[in-house]
Amino acid sequence: MKTPLGTTFIVAASLLGVAAVAQLVAVLVYFGPNFKQAYSAAETSTAAAVPAATPAPVPETSEGEKSALQARLVELVAEADKLEAGASPADALAPLEQALAMQPTDATLLSRIAALHERLGQTAQAVDTWQKLVALGPAAGNLSEVAEVRLNLLRDPTPAGEGLEVRDQNGLQPGSSLGVVDLKIDGGNDGAVKDLRLAVKARPGEPIDARDVRINVTFYETLDGEIVPTMSRVQSMWFTTPVDWKSEGVEILEVKYEVPRIGPDGGPPPDYYGYMVNIYHRGQLQETRAEPADLLELFPAPLNEMPAASDGDGTSGAR
Repeated sequence: MKTPLGTTFIVAASLLGVAAVAQLVAVLVYFGPNFKQAYSAAETSTAAAVPAATPAPVPETSEGEKSALQARLVELVAEADKLEAGASPADALAPLEQALAMQPTDATLLSRIAALHERLGQTAQAVDTWQKLVALGPAAGNLSEVAEVRLNLLRDPTPAGEGLEVRDQNGLQPGSSLGVVDLKIDGGNDGAVKDLRLAVKARPGEPIDARDVRINVTFYETLDGEIVPTMSRVQSMWFTTPVDWKSEGVEILEVKYEVPRIGPDGGPPPDYYGYMVNIYHRGQLQETRAEPADLLELFPAPLNEMPAASDGDGTSGAR
């Protein structure tokens, strides 16, 4: 028969157990942060020991490969030129698409393909390609502006304009050889520089010689309460060259004008008021655009004006 444990022993054992637990808790409390730091350091050391993945080097294109690529591009474009000038222009799409696959961000190729789609009557494909060109942004240069104009014309082939409410199916004034089919001005009312972009279209099937064309662009200001033509310098540049109204029959002209910072004799500067565009072909007025429209009455355009001999691109009248 076992001797029962005494109460004192049970209490003593319990106290020892409580003491042991207390000591363990004390050890953890005292050394716990060190254990955590040591564990974290071990984790960091282990992580640091694993080297970071190094991206595979991109193989450089040798000069020989670049030359071969360029030669192939030239060959494809030459093939497209020949096919487009032949009896089946649609066949030119194949080499152009091959060239684009080699240079997918080439703005010139995108423009060429989009224009060919337009010529073939493939409007959806033309719109898609022009949109890709616009998406290139500044990398597309002036061709981005050309693409915007072409998209506007494809969406609204017969736009109306100030002073010319009547237009035919070509978007031109009946009987005219040339007309403005798209117009945009940047700079707003407060901008120091006004940037006017206009797309001038020729009547389909009618040959246009740039030497027979005169485009007058005049900016107006208010000075001492009077509306007057600006005396500031106006610069013009064609986005599309050569200026011959062939291919799609649309040429794009940009005209820039800087609002004067001081007035005559150092007085207060004039305020920008608006602009007027007059297009002449062989001395005959083809179209007039103005913003605001009251300029049409204040400064009516002459019906006849002889082209001035200058650069041969029709911009001598821009002012």
